[in-house]
Amino acid sequence: MATLQPRNGSFRLLYQYEGKQQALTIGTVSLTEARQWKAKAENLLMRVKQRMLEVPAGCTINEFILHEGRPPVAANLTMVRNTTLHQLREAYLKVFSNGAIESNTLRTAKIHLTHIETTLGESFPMPALTLAKLQEHIERRGKTVVPVTIKKEVDTFRAVWNWGKRTGLVSGTFPSNGLVYPKSDEILPFMSWEEIDRRVKAGGDADVLWECLYLNVEQVAEFLAFAKKAAAPDCLYPMLVMAAHTGARRSEMMRARLEDVDLGNSVLTIREKKRARGTCTTRRVPISKLLADVLKEQLERQTGKIYLFGNGDHELSDGQAYRSFMLLVKNSKWDVLKGFHILRHAFISALCSKGVDQRIIDEFAGHSTEQQRRRYRHLMPQVTRDAIAGVFG
Repeated sequence: MATLQPRNGSFRLLYQYEGKQQALTIGTVSLTEARQWKAKAENLLMRVKQRMLEVPAGCTINEFILHEGRPPVAANLTMVRNTTLHQLREAYLKVFSNGAIESNTLRTAKIHLTHIETTLGESFPMPALTLAKLQEHIERRGKTVVPVTIKKEVDTFRAVWNWGKRTGLVSGTFPSNGLVYPKSDEILPFMSWEEIDRRVKAGGDADVLWECLYLNVEQVAEFLAFAKKAAAPDCLYPMLVMAAHTGARRSEMMRARLEDVDLGNSVLTIREKKRARGTCTTRRVPISKLLADVLKEQLERQTGKIYLFGNGDHELSDGQAYRSFMLLVKNSKWDVLKGFHILRHAFISALCSKGVDQRIIDEFAGHSTEQQRRRYRHLMPQVTRDAIAGVFG
């Protein structure tokens, strides 16, 4: 619906478009003509909402209404109409390779877009994208991967499309409304080593189950002792202790600077990129005694440098950190561990087991969704058993 508003001897039209208030000055006309403009605008807006009409790239909604749905062809419309999937992909990756998003997030986007290209083809024209074409991708991928992976690929494609729309490379709404995904299973909760071992022996999928592992406090201490004795890069052991005692993600440790360590006040500042889109935020976590001792040595080792780990002049690369971890656990009892994130899970589960307030856990770990919290809620069987026993005996 649109509203007419008399203003200084003329009329203007107020209406909502894409969730925002819009104002279109009609000018000094009669009330009858103003009402005619109102009716035309409402009809055009309804047809745009129903996708019977499309506002061309480079054309504002006001221009679209003033030209009664037939605006002059925008200068860049030819470029928009001819944009291929590969052109859109490369333009997006080029812009966001400047550090606006995390390197591993960008790498994941590349993988997702490659799978989309495999379905549609590099030269696929963006104006030809339809619900049916996206459904075709879902059906192809559904034969080899789980539904949650397919949803992530489509979500990435949607994000790229929306960016392309803002920059004039594509136009219209991403046609995902009505997509049907295969039925998916809820992500498994985190489990103890013993439970996973039992499930694997009973025929469970080892690769999936070991991704759900968390370590208890004793196991973490054992693993850290193993890592300290191993012949590994100097920075690996301090990173493992930091992950285990603060819940820091691998990428957060790679960004850590010497200035972030405050041993005097026993607090570590962790630089985030996941909590708020487009904003680099931080969180602060108290430093344990073991971590304080380890970081003191690491600070001395990195004197005169900028970054806490690696050569100190530049951020440690994601590949270096991951390879160091996997070489450490190779051919040992710890080779079921999939990466640094296992220690983040252990940190959160240890806090849960001690009944730490969920708000404090969120602040330390940087949690942001209810789904993330749910995976930890029954980590400690004894805690839940005690809760029932305390009520029913």
